[in-house]
Amino acid sequence: EMMEFLKSVFRLDQDQCSHRIVREHLGLKHDNYYELETHIFFDDAFIRTSEDDNDPHVNEYVESLASIIDEAATKVHGTTVRVRPPKVYPTPYGGRLVWTLPGKTKMIAHLKDKKKIRAKKRWSQCMYMYFLLGFRYLVNDELSAHSKEIRGENTYILALDGDIDFQPEALHLLVDYMKKNKTLGAACGRIHPIGSGGMVWYQMFEYAVGHWMQKATEHVIGCVLCSPGCFSLFRGKALMDKSVMKKYTTRSTQAKHYVQYDQGEDRW
Repeated sequence: EMMEFLKSVFRLDQDQCSHRIVREHLGLKHDNYYELETHIFFDDAFIRTSEDDNDPHVNEYVESLASIIDEAATKVHGTTVRVRPPKVYPTPYGGRLVWTLPGKTKMIAHLKDKKKIRAKKRWSQCMYMYFLLGFRYLVNDELSAHSKEIRGENTYILALDGDIDFQPEALHLLVDYMKKNKTLGAACGRIHPIGSGGMVWYQMFEYAVGHWMQKATEHVIGCVLCSPGCFSLFRGKALMDKSVMKKYTTRSTQAKHYVQYDQGEDRW
């Protein structure tokens, strides 16, 4: 699963690099120019031999990611590529690995320690929203109110699943759609399950019905019931509103909260 995701990231890195070279060395401005930063979140990323173990080790999923990075880069670039080992940083929530990809963009893996911070997907989403939008923009005293608004308007968060496979053109289409409508808070791409077997056939039917009926209805009424986390683009300014980011951090206190908030984190 991680291989397809990493290949997609390397394709974006390559695409962003080409746009940057054209802009910096040829002096040509392109409407599709963008800055890129990739963040990967691992829930419960550490293994402890006991409850008192203060020197935990990363789990097999983190090791798997680190071991296939060179292979993914080689497949995308068509030649042998060796990505420099990541820089390792201890953090209050666990740890952080930072790679510099061939196109000079950053890929950061956030390793969450469940003994230090809340686990599960929703709290990972809260982490990146408050870091990318809150820490960098909202509480940044060096930025004026106008600068914060402009940056929020032009900052987008692309939410992806770990097994997604896409081309840069798919991202360009979503960004272009967001540019056309400044009041649009989120847009999602259509997902096509690949492979064979009964489960894939079921997914093909489920996804097709969802796009033909559910998404078409939501588009007409203007109310999105679900923005799937597998390939959705969110406008930073829309998330920065207190009624969105702050409400998303609501703690679960009842049984229905666990179902709605923690298990249906992309539906509220």
